[in-house]
Amino acid sequence: MSDEAIRFACEFLTRDVLVEGINSAPPGASDFYHMYKALEQASIDPDTNDFDTLVVVAVDLLRKNEQLPGWLAKFAADVLSGEHKRPTKRGADKYTNWERDYKLWRCVDEVSRRFSLPKYDNTDLYENETSAGMVSKASGFSIEVVVTAYKKMNRLGVK
Repeated sequence: MSDEAIRFACEFLTRDVLVEGINSAPPGASDFYHMYKALEQASIDPDTNDFDTLVVVAVDLLRKNEQLPGWLAKFAADVLSGEHKRPTKRGADKYTNWERDYKLWRCVDEVSRRFSLPKYDNTDLYENETSAGMVSKASGFSIEVVVTAYKKMNRLGVK
């Protein structure tokens, strides 16, 4: 079974799972609500990536002559008046390796579901009969990288 799981993981890792996930997600009001709330939260203390995203969203709405939500209007006014400047980079970029980690996370989930394997073993980080172990063998990344990526995506609440 492990050879079959590794072959499946190898094939899965060659796919563009991020685009597949976006294209297969059914559009719904809850998706927009979550994005709206995430942007609103980001406007409170944005890092450089959040700041840039907020500016792009505000500019897009203004160009379409649409009304900005109050929190975004305040953010835009603060930027335009110079009260709020683009922050300098603080610490490590939290988006470094995001796409790689997403792909590893999805692969661990798929291998676990398809082959009825536990996702990973918390007691040790050896390449044992877990889906993280199979993904590690298939990807060439260490088991530590795969398990860390899996835990990171879970913490971020990625779906």
